[in-house]
This record gives sequence, C-alpha cells and structure tokens, in this order.
Amino acid sequence: MTNRDPAFDDYVLKIYQVLEQLDYYRLLGVTKEDGKLQVKKAFLKITSKFHPDRNTDAPPNVKQAIYEIFKRLNEAYRVLSDPDKKRLYNEQMEAGKKRFSTDVRMSMVPKTPEDTIKSKDARQFYVQAKQSLAANNLMQADLHSKMALAREPGNQAIKDLVNMVAAAKKAR
Repeated sequence: MTNRDPAFDDYVLKIYQVLEQLDYYRLLGVTKEDGKLQVKKAFLKITSKFHPDRNTDAPPNVKQAIYEIFKRLNEAYRVLSDPDKKRLYNEQMEAGKKRFSTDVRMSMVPKTPEDTIKSKDARQFYVQAKQSLAANNLMQADLHSKMALAREPGNQAIKDLVNMVAAAKKAR
C-alpha cells in the first residue's frame, strides 16, 4: 500500500507535458527581477517536492517525469543564480529560446586563471605563489610557482605566473 497522492502524480505529468514550453522563470516561479536569494529559496522549495529520492514509490512514468523535471530545475537554478549566465539567458529569451544554449553554457568556461588548473596540488601551489608574489616574497613565489608547474607542466596560467615571478626577480 502506498501513500502517494494521485493528484500530485497528475500534476507532475501535466508539468512534464509542457516542460519544453516553460522558461526558467516560470519553472522556478520567480521573476527576472528576483535576486540570487529568491531564486535559491524557490529552487529549494520546489525541489523538495520533485526530488527523485522523495518519489521512489511513484509509478515508472511519473518517476521518469520527476527525473526530467528535476534535471530542468537544476539547470534553471544554475543559470538564474549566476549573474553572467542569467544575463545571457535573458538575451536568449528575447530571441525566443526557453533553455540556455549549450554552446554558450558558461559552467565550463574558467572565470579565473586558477579555474584552469585541474590538479588540486598545483592549484594550491599556484595560490601560494600568487600570495607570496603579492607580499613581495620572491623566493617563496618562485618555489611555489615552480612546484605548481611541476604538477601541471602544460598549464598556461601557471607558466604566466612563473614568468611574472622571474620578471619580478629580474627587476629587483
């Protein structure tokens, strides 16, 4: 015996039928003017109902619908909670698009040089080298930048930092 609400299951299936027609604002129930906090609150409220783990007893077709809706809710949250993505999304909406174009999805675009560093150790050495350089501790900056480069030899951001440290040492 299950305690599922058949009205909720019907609601899920109705949303699933129109999912492709819903923009992120309508899906989350927020406005373009709402900020990051309002978007987060709306996301948390709606995903508490649509989380797949809370609906394990649903019929297979409802489970699939919940899964797809949940994925779209996460996509909407990632876009609307990031000011750069939200701006691009708003521009795309004006052109008639309901979903954020994957060709301009910025989650893969590094925002800082550190974001291009894949190795955790290399990133830590890179950050320490930058801090040492800022403190004018060139010996430490040189050591840490070279340690970062040893862990990720092909990374351009690390190479640039090594060159900056070398230039600072030379200017001294």
